[in-house]
Amino acid sequence: MKKIMIFLAALTAFAAAAAAQDQIADLNDFSLSREDSKIETHLHVAFPMYFGWSTLTNLNYKGEWSGINTPEFLDTQIGNNFLYGLEMTAIHFSSSDGPLDVSLGLRWTFMDYTLRNSQLTFRRAGATGPYLPYPIKAEAPNYDGRKSKIHGTYLGVPLRMTLHYGKARVFVGASAEYLINGYTKYRSPKYRQDVTPMFNRFRATVEGGFYWGIVGVFANYSLTPLFPETLSDAHTFTFGIILGR
Repeated sequence: MKKIMIFLAALTAFAAAAAAQDQIADLNDFSLSREDSKIETHLHVAFPMYFGWSTLTNLNYKGEWSGINTPEFLDTQIGNNFLYGLEMTAIHFSSSDGPLDVSLGLRWTFMDYTLRNSQLTFRRAGATGPYLPYPIKAEAPNYDGRKSKIHGTYLGVPLRMTLHYGKARVFVGASAEYLINGYTKYRSPKYRQDVTPMFNRFRATVEGGFYWGIVGVFANYSLTPLFPETLSDAHTFTFGIILGR
């Protein structure tokens, strides 16, 4: 239901942006001038949204995770690894007569990873021990084995450089992100537990993409591991579409 609501919201925003894109720049742009040059500064509040999928790379295991009897526990189902991002605002700097645009934004992102082995989740070993794979039926005997996920929510600051060619735009960038929360969840019965300490609190990513009008595609790779380096070198790779500008 959550995915359907987000998708409907995206369609609504897309229709509104398409109908009003000629006015967006007029309402949200302002210019700063000097005697010998002019730099245009645009504050965009069009809320571009990111929809996509994620996968984990470099699935090697270290420390407490290296000797576990189920070494494939980080394998995921990429088709069910849903990603949603919302860029709440961005400031754009560009030359009045040049094709280059530099922007600094604020973006909220959540990422779901569906474990291929749906019988497992993660639980902490003792009060301060590491988070380890844990059989769900040990805490929920009536669990029907449908889905087990891990989830992370991030607040990030993306910095991008964009080249404009008419309606076409190509961009590259990087982002510094902070983990708001991380949790495990499964359903039937529905259950969720906070496991924020299992994740790295900071992420550094690089990204790139292409726009045509207000529709684009993107790819993003995490330079830092999703989990502490003492446990795994698993990095995230995400890709999908962008609606809005």
